[in-house]
Formats: sequence, C-alpha cells, structure tokens
Amino acid sequence: MYAKSEPTWETLQQHTENCLSVFKSIKEAYPNIPEICSIPDFYEHLFLAIFLHDVGKISNGFQKGLKDGTIWGYRHEILSATLVDKIDISDFLYRQGIALAILTHHKNIATLREKYRTVPEHIPGHDLYIAELQEFVDGKDIIGEFLQLQKEFSKKYLGYEINKISAPQFIDEFCDAYRKYLIPYKNGIVDDETTKLHGVYGIFLKGLLTACDHLASASETTILYAIRDIKRWFNFKEYRSIQNDASVAVGNTLMVAPTGIGKTEAALFWSERNQNSVFGKRVFYVLPYRASINAMYKRMQDIFKTEKEKFGIIHGKTNYYLFKNFDLICDGRNVTKEQIRNISDLSKKIFRPYKILTPFQLIKPFFGIKGFEQRFAEMSNSLIVFDEIHAYDPHTTALILESMKILHDIFNARILIMSATTPHFLKEMIAASLPIKNNILVEKGILKSIVRHNIRLLNGDINSNVDKIENCIDLNKKVLVVCNTVAHAQSIFHTLSDGQNNVGLIHGRFALRDREAIERNINSLDVLVGTQAIEVSLDLDFDVLFTEPAPMDALIQRFGRVNRRGEKGIAPIYIFERGSEVDKFIYDSKLVEKSLEALKSVADLNENQIQDLVDFVYSEGYTEKDMRIFNRARNAFLAVYENIYPFDDSEYGGELYKLIDSIEVVPEFYENEYINAIESKDYFEAMSYVVSISYQQLKRLEKYDLAIPCKDTYLIRQSPCSEYSKAEGLQIRMDKAKDYSFNII
Repeated sequence: MYAKSEPTWETLQQHTENCLSVFKSIKEAYPNIPEICSIPDFYEHLFLAIFLHDVGKISNGFQKGLKDGTIWGYRHEILSATLVDKIDISDFLYRQGIALAILTHHKNIATLREKYRTVPEHIPGHDLYIAELQEFVDGKDIIGEFLQLQKEFSKKYLGYEINKISAPQFIDEFCDAYRKYLIPYKNGIVDDETTKLHGVYGIFLKGLLTACDHLASASETTILYAIRDIKRWFNFKEYRSIQNDASVAVGNTLMVAPTGIGKTEAALFWSERNQNSVFGKRVFYVLPYRASINAMYKRMQDIFKTEKEKFGIIHGKTNYYLFKNFDLICDGRNVTKEQIRNISDLSKKIFRPYKILTPFQLIKPFFGIKGFEQRFAEMSNSLIVFDEIHAYDPHTTALILESMKILHDIFNARILIMSATTPHFLKEMIAASLPIKNNILVEKGILKSIVRHNIRLLNGDINSNVDKIENCIDLNKKVLVVCNTVAHAQSIFHTLSDGQNNVGLIHGRFALRDREAIERNINSLDVLVGTQAIEVSLDLDFDVLFTEPAPMDALIQRFGRVNRRGEKGIAPIYIFERGSEVDKFIYDSKLVEKSLEALKSVADLNENQIQDLVDFVYSEGYTEKDMRIFNRARNAFLAVYENIYPFDDSEYGGELYKLIDSIEVVPEFYENEYINAIESKDYFEAMSYVVSISYQQLKRLEKYDLAIPCKDTYLIRQSPCSEYSKAEGLQIRMDKAKDYSFNII
C-alpha cells in the first residue's frame, strides 16, 4: 500500500513512520502543549490522529490512481476518519478532535461542505461516500494488518504502548465522520456553544498533524533544535552590560539601547537563557523592513556557518532573495529553483528554530489564513524578539501589542522588545499588554560618553538649502539626505545629480532588480538620497546627514545611519525646519513641531539625552487622532481574531492584506521582459520587474487609464504622470494629469 507516488514511492507504513518521527521530535521540543491546552493526554490524541490520517489511502481507488497517474475523484481523509469510532476513548470531544484533524488535514471545512457533504441522504456527496466506503471496507483485512502496528509505533514514538484502535469487520462499524463530528462542530459555532476544540486544543491538533505530515512529505523526519552555547560563536574578549544582563534575564524583557551597542547579540543571549532543557523553543526575530531582514539573515549565515540551516527568513520576496543569494545557503554550489522553493518552504514550516520575519508575517495567523493552526502551534511556548516598535505608527503598534498579548497569555510565548527610542507612554502601553519581568538599560555614564552627532537646525526647507548639501559634497564628505516622501526624494536626487555628482537614490518604488543594483553599489556613492525606509533598512554609515523634519523617534533612527560606530568624531546632523505640504499625511504635525522645539537646545547629542527628548515629544502620549487610529486597528484586529476557529480557514484574509496597503505592479518600462518571463514560467525573473505602490495610488492611476490589467497584475503606463527609470524608480505625479488625456491603444 503506497502513500506517495514517484519519485519516492513511499509506502503507507513508511510515510506514517516518518510523520511519527517528526511527531516524536515535536513532542520533545514542545513539552508544555498539554498544559497550555489543558488536555493531559493531548499527545496521545495527536498520535492517534497521525496514525490514522492516511489509512484511507488503502482504498483501491486511491491506489489505482496513484499507480496509473489518474485523478481518483475522492478524498482519502474522509475514509481515514471513518475509523475514529473504533478508538477506545469514551469522551466524544476527544474523538471529535481526532476526527476533525484527520478530515481537514488537506481541505478545510468549507471545501468539505461544498464538495463532499454526506447529508442529507441521496445527494451526490452521500451517494459517492457510500460507494467509496464500500470499496474501502473491502480492504478491511489490510486495514486490520495496518492497525496492528499501533502497539509498535506507539512504544517507539509516543513513549509508551497503546492498543486503542480495534479493527472493524462490518460496514456499520465505520462511522460517517462528516455527519457525526463535523456538523456538530460547525453548529457549535453558529449556536455560540463552543468547546475546547474550538480553541487551542483544536488549533494544536490540526496544526501539529499538518506540521508532521508536511515535514515528512518534504523528506524531513525531525525538526531542528536551537543552538547551545551561542557565546562561543562570538568569542568576545568582554561583553557589554546589556549583553550580560540579557544573558541572565528570564521572561518578558524590555531593552532600550542605542544603535551599534550590541542589541542583536544580546537578543540571541536572551533567547538561549529562556530556552527549555532540550532547546526546542522556536525563536522569532521580528524586523520592520525586508532589507533589514535580508541583512540580518546574511549576518546569521556568516556567523553560524555550520549551523546556518537553522535560520530562515519569511517575507513577501523570500524565494526571490534566496535565489539571488543562493551562495549564502549552498556554499557556492549550483542550485535549482525548485531547491530554493524547498528551502523557503521549510522556513515556513516548523522545521527551523530561528525565523527572521516582518510584523506582517507574524500576525498573519490571527486572520485565519490557510495553515494558521500550524503557525500558532509553532509559536506556542516560543521566544519572540521585536526589534523596534515605532511610536509614530499607532496602527502597527496596536496590532503588535495585541498579538503580543495573545501570544503571551494564550500560547505561553516569552517576549523581548528592543528599541533605541521607547517613549514612556509606550512603555506603559507595553506593560499593560505584557507583564515585563526585566528592564535592561545602558548605564547612564556609558550613554553620556557616547557622543556621535552634532545637531544643527536649518531655516527653510530642503530646496532652499541645496547649496549647503553641495558644499559638503565639495568637501568630499559622504552625505546622506532623507526626505519624507518618494516624490520629494526623487526631486532632490534630480537636483543633486544634475551637477554630475556621484549620487544614488533609494526608496520603495524601485523594481527589485534596480533596487538590488543600487544596494550593491551603495558604499561607493558620495551622496545617497532616500526616504524614511533608510531609518532601519540598511547598514549605512555616512559622514553627514541632511533630513526633513519628522517625529523624534524617526529622527533618532535616521541619525543612526551616520557615524554609526562613532569612529568619525562628532558628525553634523542638519535638520530642516520646514518639510513639504504633504508631510502632514505621513506624520502628526504636532509631534514634528515638538521634536524641532526639543532639538533647538541641543548641540552635541549624547545618548543619555535621547530618552528625555523622546519623552518630551510624547509627553501627552498619542494625540486624539492617533489614539483613534490605535483603537480602530485594535478593535478590528480583535473582532477578526475572536471569530476564527480551527479546522476552517477564515474569510478574513482580505482584511489582513488591507493592513499593508500595498499592491505589486509592473512599469511599462519592463513590459516585454515581464511578459516573456511569465510566458516562459521564469517566475523569479518576473518578480524582479515588479514595483510596490499603494492601493490609493493604483486607483488614481486607473482613473486616468494609466493602470491596465496585465497577467494577474497591473501594467503602469509610461507617461508624464507615471514614469519609470532605473535611476529614479517609479514617479507618480498626478498633479500633471489635468494637462494630458490618455487613451488605451
């Protein structure tokens, strides 16, 4: 009896054993799950579900389809679940959980209800079920032989012997699991009569069964464990105070420390201190930008050379990044695109102990997207590091705080929050969501001794001070210019590059291939112009900064891109007192004004002053407008989370993607290259031509026929309003729309 076809031709017994081998490693790595879900025999229930999950493949129809390469037309998991009533467990709830985990390990409840309903009688789904069941029953002798393996397998993988599943002899001993177990579960949701199965017990059963099945199908028979004795990889002569403090901090921790003082190493030391005895806890390192995630992943690969397989990244362009940087993970060996997909897929599974990811990826399971049970199961008892929570973004802050609270309270996660700038009011909000056991701060004497920047406010806006930027360029200084909008950055880049200066531009509206080219050459530039994404996205170190005004915590992040390591004396920071008219749509004007006011009295800025400056700006907490944004995001998030249930994907996936307010489009500049790549199925190449814009920008472009549907995306026409170039990216200038008329050819 086969469970998998070519190239492996894996038997049912082999696949079941491989799944149970993964189960054994998960059981060892996650000893607290029975306690978290308040089901002492949880792992016995999971063992039984895994043992039975594919037994329906004994059906002659499945075996014939496997060998002939034809489509069977029925679901093996429906037949597998017919054996649940032969389990010697008296509690209906536990049999129901095992049945639902088996029934839904490939298709969710909605799909089963649509295509495979067995009630009422004499509908096509019921008639098909009876016919397939009879064929399955005809193999009862083979079923009986397979069930005899439960004693051997339970002793080997569960840790003790059980013999709870008896072999059926007659057709009426096989139960209709859809009718008996699925319908009451669904009715419980409708009638608001939910049970433990509608909560974490069901999440863990479904999530861990699919985790075992998916890993075994990927030819992995165990999960990887975290790294022991992490300090030996760094071999520092001495450790900084925050690193020593993190090494002994147990539980939820808040760390406030400036850039370049060793927070990343401290986070790793904290994660080791909070591991369980077998080092099975998963570690999630959350960073706000894709570029910073890629840089962190590369750093981990460089440091932990013989343990590099233990690190994975998860963001919207993971496959593309890995393909372009395959030498990082494959030591220079040739690698196929299929291998890259497999490496990426393993990072999405429970396999790797360290995941570097965006906040968006962390909160996806809260919206009930496909596979959310496995994501929650993996995050149970986990260690989560948040590297920067920006106070000036109340929407994202609300989502992070609520997800932290649930992961801690429900799933027993421990959390480390790190920041260079955490205002007092945000610390209070964090403490209200999460019991903080440890506060790690850098000693004031050390902070006072760190003086890297001299603050100088400039009258006027950036356009009236271009000469000052050019003077610094003439002095052979490496100059960083940060604007608040893409349009303004493009304009300043155009002005500065007119003088044939060695100038680069970076922002979020470049095609991936062009952004990569810029990043490769970034250290050779004399001048870099960019947007606020520069704040934490790249490891930059310039001599001087010119920046448009912004809230204090955003400015501090920008300062950190200049004289990063303190090896350039005291570097000048120029802040323009006026921004552009559209800045009010990005930052709260009151926060910007208070930031400028606070900096007027600062000359040489030492790191000890930063907390006072941030607290002054946010002395009243969020403004009334920002608090409305915060509460709206929080309430919407909880309304969705409270209405997701295991075994069925949620209809709230669309709500999740509204959060990122981003859609990928293709500039007409790359139309031919993109279409050729899609038609030749070279999807990694095709991905290199896409650009991200907001939904609002897309709608405005559509209004003037500048955004045209093309190959499952949109083509952005080359026009005075929407012009793409490799040097400047996509320019969107809708102010020019009234002067032109457009017609699709």
